[in-house]
Amino acid sequence: MRIPPRPAPQALTPDRLAPAAVTRTARASASPSSLRREPKQAVEFIQAFDQKLDLPPARLKEKQALMRESASLLFRAMPALFHEDLRGAWASEARLLERPAPQVPVVGDAHLGNLGTFRGPKGESVWGLNDFDQAGIASPEVDLTRLATSVVLTAREAGLDAKAQADAAESFANAYFKELERLADGGDNPGAFVKKKEARGKVDDLISQADATSSREALEKYVHLDAKQGPRFHSTDTLRPVPSSLERELDEALVAYEKRLGGAADTVKRPLRVLDVAQRLDAGGSSYGLGRYYVLVEAEGAKKSPVLLEVKELLAPSISRPPVPADGRTTVEYQRELSGSANPLTGFTRLGGRAFLVRELEPEKARLAPKALNSKKELVAVAEQAALVLARAHGGSASRAAALAGWVGDDAKQATKRLVAFARSYADQAEADWTALRA
Repeated sequence: MRIPPRPAPQALTPDRLAPAAVTRTARASASPSSLRREPKQAVEFIQAFDQKLDLPPARLKEKQALMRESASLLFRAMPALFHEDLRGAWASEARLLERPAPQVPVVGDAHLGNLGTFRGPKGESVWGLNDFDQAGIASPEVDLTRLATSVVLTAREAGLDAKAQADAAESFANAYFKELERLADGGDNPGAFVKKKEARGKVDDLISQADATSSREALEKYVHLDAKQGPRFHSTDTLRPVPSSLERELDEALVAYEKRLGGAADTVKRPLRVLDVAQRLDAGGSSYGLGRYYVLVEAEGAKKSPVLLEVKELLAPSISRPPVPADGRTTVEYQRELSGSANPLTGFTRLGGRAFLVRELEPEKARLAPKALNSKKELVAVAEQAALVLARAHGGSASRAAALAGWVGDDAKQATKRLVAFARSYADQAEADWTALRA
């Protein structure tokens, strides 16, 4: 099956998301003074954006249903809307200081759902940033405002009051600026993650859970390991066999991927020996509905469990205008730059004219369920650890850490105050947008 090339989504012009009077629908979920544009403009933006994605009708319907479930899920699914707001109606509110910030590599889609456990550079389970599809060069304010808003939305959906929401966002900001100052003073930067020894609360629990999960246990969620014909994927509502023609295209794409792998990728048999392939249907936030395939390959070593690769279509980054087409090589480079490391099996390829990221679906991979953060204490602990991770990503080199610390200077309190105000107000905007979308 030939998959037609998908054009990169084009951003809407700034006037489409310009400040406007507040509608009656918006007043139901937010104070008029907190909104900077009409919620109906977000609905128009989302509709135009999804049309350009050219998703299969069934996947588009599922994505729309997902976005209608909560304001947090809508916020997570549409980083392009957030980026457009930062260029337009919300530009002045997103500035944390009067002086411009240095342009540095940023995650682009920083939110609590994009933090989780994975295998660290020394083989141990760690917790940190695990999605770099929207990464690019921009102000650190892009990540700070997005992650702080995610903290406030999570607090609201947990039923926490306004003071707890503000306190969680303030704790996030304070922890970020404190860690940035430590790095600028020459402190060690292990990478954009926290290790077990420094983890607290739910993050500590999640790392322990990841450490206790064996390769076989992780695989058995998706694979029948003892099938007569050899390991085979389960066939479920969300994991489907692929046509033989697409299987051949995947084989060709994996040949191109393997050619770029270095010698450190020694956990799989080379050349790759594919055991089975399947399509994953229900994964992703902003990438929901795009092509996503699981590939089971033979491990290096007869007694070792197979290795599960994820072949994930990339969404064009929207952090700049016009948005650049998705490019797997760039995504991998930003991951290494921001995280400080990457699984040796992380690579890229093209399939049907589109860019795909290839990575191991590690047994250590897990993330916190939003409903797990149902107390102020737990949310503050997670927010502070997310701040450590983000500061380590932004300050990945001594020169970047020094430049960012110089930008903040003695004005961390002012930046914190503005960040908390933005997060609370933009959470109002996100909730109003969600209300309009559901209507």
